[in-house]
Parts: sequence; structure tokens; C-alpha cells
Amino acid sequence: MQMMLFLLVLLLAPLGADAQTPRIERIDVVDYGIYTVQEKNCKRDEQGIQRCDRANVRHAVTTSSVPAQLGVQFGMVYRVVGTPVGAPVTIKRVWLLPAPGFVQPGKEPILRLERADAATIGATMLAQYGFDDPWELIPGAWTQEFWIGDRKLLTRTFTVVKQ
Repeated sequence: MQMMLFLLVLLLAPLGADAQTPRIERIDVVDYGIYTVQEKNCKRDEQGIQRCDRANVRHAVTTSSVPAQLGVQFGMVYRVVGTPVGAPVTIKRVWLLPAPGFVQPGKEPILRLERADAATIGATMLAQYGFDDPWELIPGAWTQEFWIGDRKLLTRTFTVVKQ
């Protein structure tokens, strides 16, 4: 009897472990457009882009047209849909910038920004970009992509327009 119980546990163990492996179905857009945020603890990354902790995020307007103005924050709130709810996952976010890209004095132009973000299945997350420097004000199509591994789950394009 003990041998049968042992064999049953061995057979079922992979099923239990597999049930806990996060499975991502899709990413849903909750809202998008322009946001107001409170920034703190700002630092420049290796590309010269300012990264800040954000609080008091408020959706200001739903739009895909974004004014090229310092201080404007745009992007989307999204939800990772999958199982199990509450499981941590890593999302790769990519911004594809219009030519000529970010042109900073003494640096190569930047046409692509990429970062890995921690997300939680079922939770809402903010993915946005804020204009902090004049060299970031590039008119044209800014495309935001969301990836899990080598699978692209979502693409959204914003059009940045000069005022």
C-alpha cells in the first residue's frame, strides 16, 4: 500500500508543480492616454533617461495624440491576464522611437528603449513615458510593445505632435 501511495505522489508531483507555473494569456489595456503623476527619487540611467518612482497617478485624458511638451506623461494602464492570479512575472517593455531618435550631445542616437519590469498576474500596472528633457520631444509615432519571452503580447502606438 505504501508503495502505491509513493508511486501516486511521484506521478502527481509534476502536475502540481506545473499548475503553479505562471501562464500568460494576454495583456488587457485598462486605460491609456495622458496621466498626471508625482515623481520622486529621480535618477538618470545609463542611456541618460530620467527614471523616477511615481505616486498619485491620475488618468487625465484618453488619447493617442500626445503634445511634445516637457512634463507630459503618456502611456497606459494594463493588466496581465493568466494564471495563477497573483503570480509574479517579468514583462519586457519596448519603446520604438521615431527617427532621428534621442540625440544627446556626445552620444549615439537612441531609437529603442527596452526594460524588464516586474508585474503580477491580475494586477493593474502603469507603463508610461514622461518628457523630461528637450531632446526627448520627438514628433512622430512612438510604439510601445509588451513581451513575455519571445512572444509579443501587445502593441500600442502614440503620435507625438509639436505644439
